[in-house]
Amino acid sequence: MSFIADPALQQRFIEALNASEEFNIQALAFDGSILLQVDADQLWLKIYKGKVIDHDQAAPVFGYTFKLSGTEASWNLLLEGKRRWADLTFPGTRYFDNDPELKTVGQVHVDIATEGNLLEAARLTEAVFVLAYALRDVANP
Repeated sequence: MSFIADPALQQRFIEALNASEEFNIQALAFDGSILLQVDADQLWLKIYKGKVIDHDQAAPVFGYTFKLSGTEASWNLLLEGKRRWADLTFPGTRYFDNDPELKTVGQVHVDIATEGNLLEAARLTEAVFVLAYALRDVANP
């Protein structure tokens, strides 16, 4: 079970998002849901007018607007402060610790992928940055 499955962390995370003026402003015109997936564990967040109004440990039958998914190791890079959100979610490589000969230069990949309605995900870029750093902060009280 990953960190995202912890009900206490989920509650702190939702409270942090709802208390964040920046998140509220950036997500004010959003009526949809974001699914966070860490390995097989999920946290579905229903967001309306800048507030998380519902959540569940899996996406409901009607799905999600977009999903942010990656391995627990990838998410831990964010939580531990080893990588920034942009490093994990935007294509390209900035760190070659595991590739000193630069064999992977030019290969495009992301550690945490965005799936679903990419237009909405792009529109909420700033809100998602706030969301990611709120998650990092509540995971490391």
